Amino acid sequence: MKSKEMDAPPLSEDELNEIYNWVDTVPLSRPKKHIGRDFADGVLIAEIIQHYVPSIIDIHNYSMAHSVQQKQYNWNTLNAKVFRKMGFQITQKDIDAVIQVIPEAIERILKVIQVKLDMFLEHQEQNQVQKYDKPNEVQKNQNQVNNPKPGVNNKQNDKDLVIQDQKETIEILELKIQKLEQLVKLKDSKIQQLTQKLQQAGIK
Repeated sequence: MKSKEMDAPPLSEDELNEIYNWVDTVPLSRPKKHIGRDFADGVLIAEIIQHYVPSIIDIHNYSMAHSVQQKQYNWNTLNAKVFRKMGFQITQKDIDAVIQVIPEAIERILKVIQVKLDMFLEHQEQNQVQKYDKPNEVQKNQNQVNNPKPGVNNKQNDKDLVIQDQKETIEILELKIQKLEQLVKLKDSKIQQLTQKLQQAGIK
């Protein structure tokens, strides 16, 4: 998913109220007193992302910060490691505005994150559906191999019957050969007995 830097747009009063209500639905590690100051270090943003998509964020990368340098680090990490995976990045101008607690700066970023989260989750859901569809297709193909079409089955059955008939014919022939061999042995034995009798009678 390609990412691009984007300015957080201004919000209407209804959109602001919608953002406040949305944030209230997410369990956060510290109570919200002043949303601008509470979110200035980026940690609560990281917690919101973790709440919705835990697989793309390591919450241990973000720690509460009072210094501008640490706040910048948190936001830069979010930009590089998290927002980029979601297909966007916040501009430095908007990050600076949040860190400086400029009114409605964090609300505008929260609106962007809310929209991008919805898109990202929808994209993941589509991928999951495709992932499940492919094994089903594989299973279908496997079933076709294991259970070929009726015409294929009939041909196979015909072959099996021919092979079985040939086996039975061979067994019958083998039995006949055994009987013939026994008859030859009996004849040989009788000839030998007659020869001995003739010799005893002095007839050569």
